[in-house]
Amino acid sequence: MKCGVFFSITLFVFICAGSCSIPQHNGIDLNHDEIYLGLLLNSDPENIEEKIMLFEKALVSPNEYVRQAAAGELSVLMTNGAELSKRIIELIRREASGWWEIAYDIIPSPVSNVKTINREKALSFLLGAEQGALFFDEARLYVLNECMKQVGLFTETELAVIEGHYAVFKLRYSDGLQHFRAFQEDEKWPEDMPRFFLEYPNLINDLGRAFQFTQANREGLNLFLSWETNLSRSSAGTSDDISYRLLFYAGRIARRMGQNPQATALFDRALRLAPDYEQQDACIWYILDMLMSRPVDEIMTRMERHIPQWYSGGYFNAIMERYLHRLVTAEDWGKIIRTYNLLKDTDAIVPKTSYAWIIARAIEEEYLSAEEIRLAARGTNGAPVNPRTFLRLAYNQGMVFLMPALFYRMQSADALRLPFIEIRNMSAAERNIEHSDAVKFLLGFFNNKAVGFVNPYIRSMENELTPSELRSIAQAYNDAGMYNQAARIVSLYINRSGYSYNRRDLELMYPRPYRELIERNSRHFDLEPALFFSLVRTESMFQSAVVSHAGAVGLSQLMPATAREQAEIIQRAGGPNFFGPENTLDSTNPEMNTYIGAHYLRRQMNSFGDMYLALMAYNGGHGRVRRWRNASELPMDLFLDTVPIYETRDYGKRVTAVGRIYKELYY
Repeated sequence: MKCGVFFSITLFVFICAGSCSIPQHNGIDLNHDEIYLGLLLNSDPENIEEKIMLFEKALVSPNEYVRQAAAGELSVLMTNGAELSKRIIELIRREASGWWEIAYDIIPSPVSNVKTINREKALSFLLGAEQGALFFDEARLYVLNECMKQVGLFTETELAVIEGHYAVFKLRYSDGLQHFRAFQEDEKWPEDMPRFFLEYPNLINDLGRAFQFTQANREGLNLFLSWETNLSRSSAGTSDDISYRLLFYAGRIARRMGQNPQATALFDRALRLAPDYEQQDACIWYILDMLMSRPVDEIMTRMERHIPQWYSGGYFNAIMERYLHRLVTAEDWGKIIRTYNLLKDTDAIVPKTSYAWIIARAIEEEYLSAEEIRLAARGTNGAPVNPRTFLRLAYNQGMVFLMPALFYRMQSADALRLPFIEIRNMSAAERNIEHSDAVKFLLGFFNNKAVGFVNPYIRSMENELTPSELRSIAQAYNDAGMYNQAARIVSLYINRSGYSYNRRDLELMYPRPYRELIERNSRHFDLEPALFFSLVRTESMFQSAVVSHAGAVGLSQLMPATAREQAEIIQRAGGPNFFGPENTLDSTNPEMNTYIGAHYLRRQMNSFGDMYLALMAYNGGHGRVRRWRNASELPMDLFLDTVPIYETRDYGKRVTAVGRIYKELYY
């Protein structure tokens, strides 16, 4: 396939043919910006002719990425009825990439002598495992429409399966299951799995998801177990992969039904047949996830079995955090040490940092027995068992911009009196880079005020771009005020193995929008600006109009009741009156929102006298945090890992650690 994958992000219905040569648009020299101007035109019928003209002009751009994008856009217009000349169609076919390139390889050219569609190629495409929401739809529709013109190319069952496969891809599970029922006779599934599933095994995944996410769980579980049993008996000409898929999705269905013991047994069986390391990790993840509510002895037994089998330790970060929460809450230091000893030689950097730091603190607080000290010695590679050794083990995992490793790196650095974060300036080579055609194409969206169309193109290319190229894209997002997108782009490369981050990377990941406002309100309420910047970043990523699922609004994510209560307190104390007509509050107003947010955080700090408790109360509620703290005798830093609600215990760590980055970066 050609480099770059570009397809339309919009569908159009009406078309007219047009010239492929126009030097100006509304009196402005186009300067190779036709692709962006074409995207900016809405899909009203009166604009379609001009869109076609602009995209045709872009087809001869010196930038191959622009040409590929234009080919994709014109392909969509053609799929939806546009009448394009044969010359333009041939140009489109020549420049097409990604799904469109595959589609045009299946469907013969209008000028070709070949008129018959290759049935097997078409089926492989329409039933393919790889699909992408923004790249696949239009090319799929084009291929299907062209195939339907060839009478009898597909049977009724094949057409039903094609629609079922697509429905599941679109998360329309009930529709998908209904289409797959084409295999039934007299409303009964065949005893043996139809040959079609052997030819296209990813259809097993589709049918499994359809059963999993509908009310037909029991039917699906029984069917998959029956097919797997019959398959095992015959076994002729079948592979372990087929059995693996049946067992894996039977396990997912059983888990959905709450049948965890049966699901665990099924994932155990699937694990032995896993075709690759990724699928092996998936089975282990499900097994461990279901065990998290079981007794810790049972979990420990499984950890001892499965951690050595891991392929990617990072895949299990969330599970290991949940397990650590269970163990610290139970003050089971022995199992924390045993788990660390299992982790120490894996690539699971995040949990290794967390477990090592907890062990260091447990040693410091003299919680360990003599036996546990001896057990800890196995994980030190001959170094003495003392707090400093384990703090070093935590610190030496390196700077990883992932939670909670970032928090424990900070804690370890402070205890060891070592740098938390080392900030270097960009080198001359990093500053003076020449943009590739790919980056020029992407930056064109920003330069032409077409940023609303760029995201799918970036996602199609981001894994192939260098850190310097990605930084340029992040800078463009930042300049456009799209801070969340900028930080996401930086996160794609800042943790890459061997990459050395610089100051600009951190500024893009931890920006300071609304600087004057946030600093003023922070200082007014005697808060560190760095901490309040971190809070706002964590809450809203500086999106002033964002509303959470729970109903929290604005930069500091105020719940309506909290905002009103605090606004009344502020007003009674002689502060600003934020109430508008009819006693309303506009929590999307940055001035009001940050003032009330800073006021509310200061009240929590005054009440608790502790930053961690204040932050967790800001997130989880004052009374709840007070009850949790009163029920624990652990030191504050260890208490954080016992907080029952993940979001709240993560919040206290995240805001603190990110606040420290803001402090070292700017203050």
